Amino acid sequence: MSLFRYLADDAFLIFSRRHRFAYEAALLEVHERFFSSGAVFPTPQEIIHILYDLLDRRPDLIGDGDADEGLPEILSKGRKRLRFAGTGGETGDKALKFATQLYQGLARTGWLEEEEFGLRVTVDMPMGALLVVQRLASLKSDVSQRFGGLIVHVKASLDQVEKLDVKSASKTRGDAAHALRQARVQVDQFAQALRAILSDLRRIRKTLLEAEGLRQKMETYFEDFIGELVLKDFQSILTHNHPYRFRDQIIASARNIYADRERLSVVATAYMEQGLSPSAAADDDLLAIEHGFETVGEMFERISQFRRALETRLRNTVKYAEQGERGLGSRSRDLVRRLEHLLAQDAGRYETPTVPVTIEPVMSPWSPALLATPRQVAAPIQVRPLAARPFDPVYLARKRLKAEYLDRINPGVDRVAAFLRRKVPPFGTREARFVAIDDVDELLAFEAVRRFAFAKAVPGEIAEWFDIETAEDRPAHDSDWLECPNFIIRHSRPGERDAGRV
Repeated sequence: MSLFRYLADDAFLIFSRRHRFAYEAALLEVHERFFSSGAVFPTPQEIIHILYDLLDRRPDLIGDGDADEGLPEILSKGRKRLRFAGTGGETGDKALKFATQLYQGLARTGWLEEEEFGLRVTVDMPMGALLVVQRLASLKSDVSQRFGGLIVHVKASLDQVEKLDVKSASKTRGDAAHALRQARVQVDQFAQALRAILSDLRRIRKTLLEAEGLRQKMETYFEDFIGELVLKDFQSILTHNHPYRFRDQIIASARNIYADRERLSVVATAYMEQGLSPSAAADDDLLAIEHGFETVGEMFERISQFRRALETRLRNTVKYAEQGERGLGSRSRDLVRRLEHLLAQDAGRYETPTVPVTIEPVMSPWSPALLATPRQVAAPIQVRPLAARPFDPVYLARKRLKAEYLDRINPGVDRVAAFLRRKVPPFGTREARFVAIDDVDELLAFEAVRRFAFAKAVPGEIAEWFDIETAEDRPAHDSDWLECPNFIIRHSRPGERDAGRV
């Protein structure tokens, strides 16, 4: 029996013993780092690493003063075990053991849940635990929680921010700032709603595995899976709240706002004017929105995988339940009833009772040629020359086209030098803003020259004939092809360049 239906019956047991404050800090730290926003699925090693860092910051949670001077650093990589960067010592071993104990306590009491996803073991927070931790975190931070997560509202909020400029009125800036902050809250709430659906799917799967009969399985399918999830939650996320609806537009809008420093400064000023938070929070909100929609695909993939597995299980259950009525037991019951009816009508009419039916021969539905052949003695291995590798002209053509494409988008030094000789006259000087770009190849060559200028790493073959230096104080290059800061190109002979240096 579950506590409050979705919590383990000993969920709050860890808060009633000696290390209750350590469990409180550990639960809030894990929720804040991994489960408060986005769709992140950490490994057990990552969570233990985070808890070890928490004990390093707050040694009072361990219960003694051995770690007052700090804990040794630990390293983790992939699925390998945690290890110390140097010598852990007694203090480090004790802290790492205590961090492992905190993780195991959270997993044992249902606050965390391990899940095998392919070859990886990841950790998730069940729906009931997630809702409770949100309320506990609000008690700690006094942050109000409310429902959000509508995709169209997030897109509309970002569209409102994109319309801002320096000349916008104060009220317009304030409304846009509130809309951006609300969009951040809605993205976090939407990710949490997806986590709730995923947790409910796991609960339904567990109930099906523990079902004792067909009746209980069918009730779980039609009441929990179809009635609650398919008709309610799935209808919500697969229609107007589909995770991929406006996903690309939302990510592009967030990146455009973040890249436009002038518009971003207007939003940051509106944040401070409205008293929402410091100006740096505008950057954090935009990055959180972008990250939330970039990682929502993994969450939706897990939900789709669970849904397909449950639908397959439902289809197989119904299929075999229907086949049971056409089996030997059903036909035998019908035959016995007919025999009893004949004997009851006239017991003396048939000295040897017969059944007026056609006896059909038993035939196999499979052809003898399709049956498996008996196992034969293994034939000895014979030495034969290897067959020649088949020639695939399509593969060679694709390989050649790929090589030509890579050579074209990465122009070599000769092509860049030829481009500069066409655009800059001998012994002349030309700014980048006056260089005309006529086709894609010239655009690629121009982009290579721009990288040389701003990286201050001009190849020797080009530096022998050309001087390239930045000129960001002058007007930028702005054409139909691209917009970039200005730089200067000087064309001279090697001898004159050396003489000029002397």
